[in-house]
Amino acid sequence: MSDTQKFILQVKCPDQSGLIATFTQGIAQTGANILDLTQHTAEDIGTFFLRALVECKNDAASKIREHFSNLEGEKKMEWQLHNADRKIRIALFGSTTDHCFYELLLNHRDGALPCDFTCIISNHTTLEPLAHQFNLPFFLVPSDISKPEQEKKFDEILHASQTEGIVLARYMQILSKEFTEAWKHRIINIHHGFLPAFKGAKPYHQAWAKGVKLIGATAHFATADLDQGPIIWQSVQQVSDTGSIDGFIQIGKDVEKRTLLYALRLWLEHRVFLSDGRTFIL
Repeated sequence: MSDTQKFILQVKCPDQSGLIATFTQGIAQTGANILDLTQHTAEDIGTFFLRALVECKNDAASKIREHFSNLEGEKKMEWQLHNADRKIRIALFGSTTDHCFYELLLNHRDGALPCDFTCIISNHTTLEPLAHQFNLPFFLVPSDISKPEQEKKFDEILHASQTEGIVLARYMQILSKEFTEAWKHRIINIHHGFLPAFKGAKPYHQAWAKGVKLIGATAHFATADLDQGPIIWQSVQQVSDTGSIDGFIQIGKDVEKRTLLYALRLWLEHRVFLSDGRTFIL
């Protein structure tokens, strides 16, 4: 067993001189080695962000925590130290479509996602065979019961499976304010990039009828305000006026699944920083 571990350090604080030197020297004094470091100052809000991947002996992690705890008040900073080798436990929510599920599950099977999927939760039975295919527990929570009953069942399943984050892989139900607040910044949702221009049913039909030139998708943190949470990642693709509605739908699926995959990877790698309702990706 290796006597070294890798950790990811996240720091957010008001911008001030000497921050990089203070942080890197402090890490070095604990005996840790910096393998990768990204920093950014958002001048508009005077805020400094830093993400560092460090390698250290097992007993050095406590020294890093002690060092940054001592700096907390002086620098007015928020910080976290994550074990880079620990896989986060993620539950997948869906309804009837499976394109996002396959993208996530196949990438996970190939080792491209540093997480463990705990279960699939759906308001339909359509995805149950997919859950069996990937050896995941499947839970049906129908939408014909009340919202409090649904979310009580969610809580029971998520607690029992020791789930730490949720991905809404085209889950076509609205979550309550209480539930999204309890899981704040731990629920990732995907939606087509036409919102709010094309609301309601058949958005790709509406887009085709208007002659759109770009198809997009947005991955964001879910909040009680539908599709208004902090944006993690967005993708677009040019489309031709000679394309059909079916072609638009297929392009939309392709954009959705790759956007969701990348957004989840960013979150799992602790590259997403939040400040006053918006994200910064390092």
